[in-house]
Amino acid sequence: MTTRINIYFNEETLQKFSDIKAYLEDVGGEFNRQRQNYSATVVKLIDVFHKLFLEEGERQNFYERLSRLEKNLADSDEEQILKSIRKQMDQLLYLELTNFHAVTKGADFDIQDLESIHSRFDPTQHELMARIEDLIKEDVSRGQTLKHSH
Repeated sequence: MTTRINIYFNEETLQKFSDIKAYLEDVGGEFNRQRQNYSATVVKLIDVFHKLFLEEGERQNFYERLSRLEKNLADSDEEQILKSIRKQMDQLLYLELTNFHAVTKGADFDIQDLESIHSRFDPTQHELMARIEDLIKEDVSRGQTLKHSH
């Protein structure tokens, strides 16, 4: 059985609804292969709401569930940014180690000889990394001393 209902939108809500419909038509996967009309868009919105708030939300308060979903989305974006920054930091670390070896070994340095920072095969590199760790600990300790002395 199909029931017909009327929905009234103000200008802002109509624009949002039109944006959703356009999004589903452009990148909606299987949805965009179907004949698009306002009814199909409303049905899809109801299905999504039902799945996110009633099935998976375990009948949680609407605003709490919405907040959790928004937090998960924000955490996901932040995690991608952090992964990218970690990768860039690793690349910079190895670039700096390459520069260190090029300066200390000169023309004798072959890029294939670059070792992992966790490797102990190169005593000079190991000593450099240990000294850097010591300096970082000293700086952190000094920062804590300065922080607590004010």
